[in-house]
Amino acid sequence: MNIFKLLYSKHSMKRKIIDIEDDIKKIIVFVCDEKFWISWYGAYDIDPKHLVFWICVETDEMKLKLQSNITLINKLRNLLIKHNYPEQARPFVYIDFESQETVDRESRGNWYHHFK
Repeated sequence: MNIFKLLYSKHSMKRKIIDIEDDIKKIIVFVCDEKFWISWYGAYDIDPKHLVFWICVETDEMKLKLQSNITLINKLRNLLIKHNYPEQARPFVYIDFESQETVDRESRGNWYHHFK
């Protein structure tokens, strides 16, 4: 359990995002056989549509495998519904995959610069 959940009301935007992140991890662990992590950011407090989730993996091969899994994409998008993320913002929330190989190749391994 993410201990940061305890700091936020179940109805707060931050709590919804943390809950979504936790559920993404629970889904990805069954389809990804390499190390992964979730990164998220955005100006969701200004407008909930400004939210990005990156599922970060080690290889380009895994990234492409996950990106092409339509069932997986649908499960991830349905988490927005499950956690009652604002309906009008759901179509704009960005959920995608990135690999360490791509970041190494395109951004000299710097994730911060890669996402800028």
